[in-house]
Amino acid sequence: MAPKKKPAKAAEGEVDLFEEFIKKYVKNQKEFDTVKMPEAQEIISRIQDDGEDVFSWNFSREFDPMAFRILFMSLRQTGLNTIRAIRVWKCSGGDESVRSVCYYLDSVPPPAVEDLQFTDNGVTDLGCEFLGRTLGPSGNKVINLLRLDFNQFGTAGVEKLSWGLSQNSTLRHLSLRYCGIREDGGQYIAHILMFISNALEVLELRGNYLGNQGIVDVLRGARRTKNLRSIDIFDNKFTDTPEVIDAIKDLFANNQKLEEYNLAGNKISDEGAGKLVAGMIGHAHLKNVLVPERCSLKTFEALEAVVGQGKGKKKGKKKGK
Repeated sequence: MAPKKKPAKAAEGEVDLFEEFIKKYVKNQKEFDTVKMPEAQEIISRIQDDGEDVFSWNFSREFDPMAFRILFMSLRQTGLNTIRAIRVWKCSGGDESVRSVCYYLDSVPPPAVEDLQFTDNGVTDLGCEFLGRTLGPSGNKVINLLRLDFNQFGTAGVEKLSWGLSQNSTLRHLSLRYCGIREDGGQYIAHILMFISNALEVLELRGNYLGNQGIVDVLRGARRTKNLRSIDIFDNKFTDTPEVIDAIKDLFANNQKLEEYNLAGNKISDEGAGKLVAGMIGHAHLKNVLVPERCSLKTFEALEAVVGQGKGKKKGKKKGK
């Protein structure tokens, strides 16, 4: 068994920020009389005892909100800047956990965190307001992935999120899956997409309730993006009305960067899917377009043929509803 490597020491005359963080963290814990966070202690032990370079600080167990706040307050006070990802998964941390992380992300200079996730964590529109402010025009310019899946903040949350993201030029991946966003929320997603300096490449919206009007708003916003290459609108309760079909076809024709569409899980009939296939002809940039499995074999064969022409080979897939 290979010996454990020791943590890298600061060069002579330099401040060891990790050691400074440990001192400050211990002091703050005593001062505020907070309980220990097991997962935080595990991360610290992996760095101290095993000499690991822990770039992803992941939390997946419930924690005391004050203990979590003290952790990120200590990180900000010492300027520790080795963290690349902060992932809070199903911890019941709610808006206070978002507030604590945003306090750290608002540091000057900003931390090196690029990947930020609060999944199934009870985040409401208040937490979205914190994130909108932190990721707004005068805020953090480093985060490029934001995942907020399974938080039921709905339209109110996405509206507050859009206050900042509609002026954000660095975020590349946004995931808002199963967030309870309804028809009136599509306009706010469109505001994010239409920003002239928007950098989004991947947008995940599956499992919401955008319906016909919300999806049309999103698609019209996507028409004006310059970098978007993948959009997932699976299971958003929309149908194949002429307005919806026309909006999708218009996007096929006018956004040559957008090459992957997940339209499955919605009420698109075989006739509607056929119209989409016809609208794809001549657009070689399309690499993957998924439609509901209820469509006929003939439709899937036509879909594969059209997509295959663009890729030089057939590679379409039949996707579940």
